[in-house]
Amino acid sequence: MIANFFQNLNSRDVDYLLISGQATVLYGAATFSEDIDLWINPTPGNCEAFLNVLSSCGARYYKLTPSFTVENLRRGHGFHFILSGDSGQEIFLDVMGAPPRVGAFETAAACAQWMESEWGKIHTIGLKELVEIKKTQRLEDYPIISNLALAWFDQPGCLKAPEDFRWALENIFTLTALRAFFEEHPGAVQFIEDESEDFKIFGQQIALEQSVSEDIQGKITVQMQRRIGALQQADRLYWRDIIAELKQFRQEGALMKEGDGI
Repeated sequence: MIANFFQNLNSRDVDYLLISGQATVLYGAATFSEDIDLWINPTPGNCEAFLNVLSSCGARYYKLTPSFTVENLRRGHGFHFILSGDSGQEIFLDVMGAPPRVGAFETAAACAQWMESEWGKIHTIGLKELVEIKKTQRLEDYPIISNLALAWFDQPGCLKAPEDFRWALENIFTLTALRAFFEEHPGAVQFIEDESEDFKIFGQQIALEQSVSEDIQGKITVQMQRRIGALQQADRLYWRDIIAELKQFRQEGALMKEGDGI
């Protein structure tokens, strides 16, 4: 059923991008994800085509889903559906028209790539855009972001230029990933900004195959935790107005009835 769903999306020329969990799996940054998350181009014709695919696949509405309109898509709301998978299992499908931190669909689509999966070829968001989407309030997303930062150097768009190394360092949030980064790219130490002196010392000690001092590891851990905290707060603020509007929809009885078909 899931393979058929993506085949329908492709055959009907629906503008979509695979994002979040399943995308991280395809990039090798995670091993498992239960849900499917899609970003669709929030235009009237594309919305109609997408709803037709959902209907043909027997999709049903799931929790806290507003009316599937272009306006609600563009305002950043999420839409939740259930697809019947193979062997009778249920697959949860989350859809957005304007994910946080990534700008317009057309811009992201220009950086996307078709990736092979167990369900066939899937149009998948670019790695750097995926990193931005994953900067959520969930602490467990940050080791995955770190893995994506390491995976960037295997992508065709990576030139291994100074800006690539700086971007990776800005998006590594675990000591394990940081160690792997400097083991694979010891020369990156020279591109570290002066204000990141602790990271420079860490990289130099790794390059020299020395033990990194507990003091440096502790300082870097604190800096990483502060960066994560700031990103979590930014995501919290981003969703505040959207959640408030969703609560208003609920009070007005304007949410779709859970279990209803498309």
